[in-house]
Formats: sequence, structure tokens, C-alpha cells
Amino acid sequence: MKAIHAASAALFGAAVILSACATTPPPPSAEMTRAKAAIEQAQRAGAREYSTEYLNASMAKMELAEAASAKGNNAQATRLVEESYADAHLAQISAQSAKSAKAAADVDKSIVILQDEASRTNTP
Repeated sequence: MKAIHAASAALFGAAVILSACATTPPPPSAEMTRAKAAIEQAQRAGAREYSTEYLNASMAKMELAEAASAKGNNAQATRLVEESYADAHLAQISAQSAKSAKAAADVDKSIVILQDEASRTNTP
């Protein structure tokens, strides 16, 4: 009878330990790699100049995610990495949009200058 109780207790203890391990999320290493790549892409797209706020937010969240992961708080790290990725992507898109708007404005300005030059040469 004691053997059955001891076996039951051991089984119960093992089940509790295994269930605790099963509920702990893994570290977000693949997600971190993806978010860091997104930050680099945003920087190459000109986010430092055109979308500083989103880029800085992304980098700050990545630092917080790394700290949370180092402490073993993988759920918080995963959430922060996802936010960092989203901010980096937004920084990239915002920078590309701002660069396109600047290029369009430059083209418009060039057109006006050309029209002015054309009208001057046509008047006697």
C-alpha cells in the first residue's frame, strides 16, 4: 500500500513539473532575429532621417525584449519583440513614403522651373 502511495505521489509530482514546463513559452530567438532584420531594413530605408520616432521605439522595445528574455520572462519578451518588429516595419514604410513624397515634390519643383524657363524663351 505504501508503494502505491509513493508511486502516486511521484507520478503527481512529475505531472506538476511537466505541466509547468509545458506552459513556459520558449525564448523568442527566431522572432528576435526577424525583428532585428526589420530594424536594419528600416535604417537602410532612411528611417533615421524620416521616421526617427518609430525606429527609436522599435530599438528600445528590442532592448527591453532582450532584457526580459535574459531574465527568463519569455512571454513578455515575445510580446516586446512583436511590437519591435511592428514599429520597425512602420518606420520602414514611413521612411519610404516620406522619401517618395520628397522626390515627388522635387519633380514638381523641377516642372515649375522648366515651365518658367520655357515661358521666358517663348516671349520676345
